[in-house]
Amino acid sequence: MTLLLHQILFPTLDVLTLFSTDEQWDRYFQLFSERNIVDPKYLNIDFFEDESFECYTILKNSGVLDFMSLKNPVYPDLVRVFYSNLEIRNGLIYGEVKKIPIVINQSLFFDLSKLSNQGTLFEGTIIDAWKEDYSHPNARKMICVDDADMSGRLLAGFVKFDYRIMHYIIIRVLLPRTTNLAQATKEDLILIWALITGQEFSWAHLIRNHMNKALQANAPLPYLHFITTILEHFNVPLDNEAWVPIKRSFEIGAIAVASFGYKKTLDNTWVPKQDFQDVDLDDRTPSPPPQDPSSALFTDVINEIRDLRFFVSELFDSLDTRMTCLEDEVKSLRRPSK
Repeated sequence: MTLLLHQILFPTLDVLTLFSTDEQWDRYFQLFSERNIVDPKYLNIDFFEDESFECYTILKNSGVLDFMSLKNPVYPDLVRVFYSNLEIRNGLIYGEVKKIPIVINQSLFFDLSKLSNQGTLFEGTIIDAWKEDYSHPNARKMICVDDADMSGRLLAGFVKFDYRIMHYIIIRVLLPRTTNLAQATKEDLILIWALITGQEFSWAHLIRNHMNKALQANAPLPYLHFITTILEHFNVPLDNEAWVPIKRSFEIGAIAVASFGYKKTLDNTWVPKQDFQDVDLDDRTPSPPPQDPSSALFTDVINEIRDLRFFVSELFDSLDTRMTCLEDEVKSLRRPSK
């Protein structure tokens, strides 16, 4: 079946512009046209710079700050086309979008991602150089709270607050996935251990490996912000393409941290919500004057307003995302076929 016939059968997709050959279209249609894409999360650097989280310092020192904070409009259809034509061989990325060839060597990959290619080639499993130092039980104890269940699955709720933030950033931005979000997998544990203990590994290789894994059947497609950067670098025309703007719901900041069941106290520390009132009203040295009941009530009201603001913000972002998707679908249906 020729591309022209495909265009007639699928008028909402610009087949003649997107693909060079029938083989490209067949691969896209059979394997990628219905693929899920990972939520395009990014880190709010301003928020984390004002906090004192150890995990942020560790990640910053490991050289992933620019990649974590990358934010662009995203193009879901072009993301699927990009992955449908993607090949990664010997550290080189080959692809094609809208008949424009894409070749990314290691030097260009660094320029686009700011990720170093130096260090051990880590792909998610323990490597020989780390075997002498790494112990799964010890790594688990390192990141878990004292009363954590050390048998069975490692749930995120058992992970210490700071390392839980690190885990969240890993599974949402660095090695994003769409399932098992409440669980720290063996791969997650090894990576967190490597970061905490200062092991040197190539982030560039790890990210490319994760992109390669996305080529497996039914795997969700990651790194939408980064792919937009690639498309822009190679001057792929983006006009008239369905796109999703940057949204607050994509941001990892105060709302994400608060979602772990923590609140920020008046002295700028994060504590579990059940301990929040105790921390704010606890006796200190020197002891503060007795708090007026009306003042305590005011503090409670302010905290509730803050929680409500977080909730409403996420709710509106969710509705906005749905409306954008509906608008894009309507536009694609109205777009005349060529």
